[in-house]
Formats: sequence, structure tokens, C-alpha cells
Amino acid sequence: MTKISKLLWSTLGIGLFSFAGAAGAVEDTVLFKIHDIVPVKNADGNVIACDIGATFYNRTANEIKNASLNLIWTDEVIGETINQEEREAKEAQRANRRRVSRYNTSSYTSRDILLKLRLPPLKSYQQITLKSKVNTDRCFLLLNDMEVDVISCGSSSDNNKRSRNSVMQQANCDGLFTYISPASPEYYNDFQAISVAEQTAQENSLLQEKKEALNAVYQDALKQIDTLNKTLDGASE
Repeated sequence: MTKISKLLWSTLGIGLFSFAGAAGAVEDTVLFKIHDIVPVKNADGNVIACDIGATFYNRTANEIKNASLNLIWTDEVIGETINQEEREAKEAQRANRRRVSRYNTSSYTSRDILLKLRLPPLKSYQQITLKSKVNTDRCFLLLNDMEVDVISCGSSSDNNKRSRNSVMQQANCDGLFTYISPASPEYYNDFQAISVAEQTAQENSLLQEKKEALNAVYQDALKQIDTLNKTLDGASE
């Protein structure tokens, strides 16, 4: 094998090794999305609940077990109305008004929408879809960002000791669940081990490494040709 060929294979080998390392450095998270939201109406045609689908993809190297989540959506409009009514009620009390409105929004609705989910065991790089129902008439809010409250969670690294401190198990999963909104390209396909953006970045990185490797081989070849020409010129004198 020539020196140029050896250099080419060596450089490309380093590039491929780096690429493999980057591909293995997948972010540890469980992706999830809310989809297929269908309003549920009563006999009078009023929306009383929302059927939904929730898809989870375990992008970690561990099996996730005994996971229980609270998903909490906050209705900013209702929340501001409730806050305003509370401010007006306090102001009326300070002014010692006799006539205080008994009507308040919080008596018939809440600012928060709550969904409790209990996940079956989720193996590493496994995707599952759950069907659930949210008791609210505001189905349009369920595609918004929400607060994820991990009630309980464990993984294969816990050695299946479910009876151990649940707070310790929860700490292992805090920040583990990542919501994917409709604004992300990942929302519209099955989840993958890496995101579309990560895959594109890795492909571009590999392409750039190949270009640099070929350029290094080319420059080395030019140097060898220059050295050879000088040697031949010296011999002819």
C-alpha cells in the first residue's frame, strides 16, 4: 500500500471513529407528544371531555418503570380573569364595600387542566402510544406546552428495588421527559434514536471530515511531487 493510500485510510478511519462516537452520544431523554385530540360531547352537544393519544419514546439506555406523571396545562386567559377578580375582591374588602359580587370564575372552572398518566414499562429505544381522556371543555389547549410533574419513576439502574425511597426514584427521572410540540418536525413522524436536526448535523460533520481528509491527502501528494521534482532536478545537474 502506498503512503498516500495509508494516509487516506488513516484519516478516514479517524473521521469515521469520531462520527460513531457522536452518534452514540444521544441525549438521555424520553420524548413524548400529545395528538389525536377529539372533543367528547354530551347529549346536549356540549363538550365535556377530550379523548387524546400520548406517544412516548424512550431514548435512554435504561428501561423506564413505574412512571407516573401529572401533565398540567395552564389557561392563561382564565388565570388572568381569576387573578383580576381576586384583586377586585380584596380591593372591595379594603374599601369596606357592602356590595361585593358573588360571581367568580374560579367557582365553576379552573386555570389549570390536569391529566394523570401511568406508563407501562418502557424499554430502551421503545415507543408506545397510550389512549386517555382529559376532563375539560378546552381541548384546544392540549397542544400547548405543559408542566410535567413526575410523581414516581424508576429505571433498570435502580435494580428493580421498587420498595426503596420513592423520592430517590423520582430524582432519577426529574427532567427526563421532553415534550415535543407541533412546532417541531419530530412531532409528525415516529420518534427516532436521534432527532432530524441531530442526524443532519452528523451527516454534515461526516461530509466535512471526508472533505478535509481528501484535501490533506491532496496536499501531501503535492509535497511528494515537489520533493520528487527537486530530487530529479538535482540529479540532472
